[in-house]
Amino acid sequence: MKNILYYIFGLFIIASCTPNQDENGDLLKGVDYDTTTNTGSSNGGSTVNKLLKKATVDDDGDVTIYTYLYDTNKRLTSITTDNNSIKINITYQSSGNISKIVRTDNSSGQIETEEIVPTYTNNQITKLNVVHTESSGSIKSVANLTYASNGWPSAVNEDIYSEDNTKVVANFVSNFSYTGNNISKWHFKSSFKVGLPVPVFDFLQEMELTVNLSDYDSKINPYNLLPKDYLISTIHAEADVSSITGFAKNNSKKANVVFVLSGTPFADNQTMSYTYDKDGYPTSVSSTDILTKFEYQ
Repeated sequence: MKNILYYIFGLFIIASCTPNQDENGDLLKGVDYDTTTNTGSSNGGSTVNKLLKKATVDDDGDVTIYTYLYDTNKRLTSITTDNNSIKINITYQSSGNISKIVRTDNSSGQIETEEIVPTYTNNQITKLNVVHTESSGSIKSVANLTYASNGWPSAVNEDIYSEDNTKVVANFVSNFSYTGNNISKWHFKSSFKVGLPVPVFDFLQEMELTVNLSDYDSKINPYNLLPKDYLISTIHAEADVSSITGFAKNNSKKANVVFVLSGTPFADNQTMSYTYDKDGYPTSVSSTDILTKFEYQ
């Protein structure tokens, strides 16, 4: 679970406000307009199919640009940042299922990689085999998945093994709740299963996180445009931008986060606002300190 503190704040960049009609019936409250945009279709189902091309995140002046690349079959093949802090490569089987995801993180000046290999049962990911590598060495983890009736995960239970692969040293558990096509709650908990010492890896920390998302609009969620299997495979790896927000068809305008580290709780509430293009795709979203702009192809 890399960069979880960034995720807690970064989560808020990708939820939107539900527009309400103004008193004169002409405009929508909570939506900013320019001369080339409108609110798009009322049900979020645009007749124009687009792919997410770029997400530019301005975190109080600290700007990072995420670029998404696709093959000729419109399959996501890589995600990179302009500062080379993150690089993700996705390869596919001949069936179209994901073969492997390799995520390289250089944001701290130390190269860390995660190699994620999904196991499919009836074309649904039921297991993730992961190798985590840092300068101190490599360890593996295995995640087992169960699903809700809407086809998205209800739980992900990931065991992290010792460097000699003889015992489980830590465990990540995520539980998910949904309202229709949108995620309403994510509860994450990490814990150690053995006494100290444990392998020295940045993501091995005991923590608990609860994220509640509500007040969904009827518009298109840009991160839900990414491949479903990619979003599921990286739930415990890609906490920087997409993560669980891609589990929703639409955009939440309210987020409540409770984070517990070393027994100390931290809580925050955020409200976001969006602008849309004429096809109902968000072009920007803002919260207190973060502005994100989206580009499509």
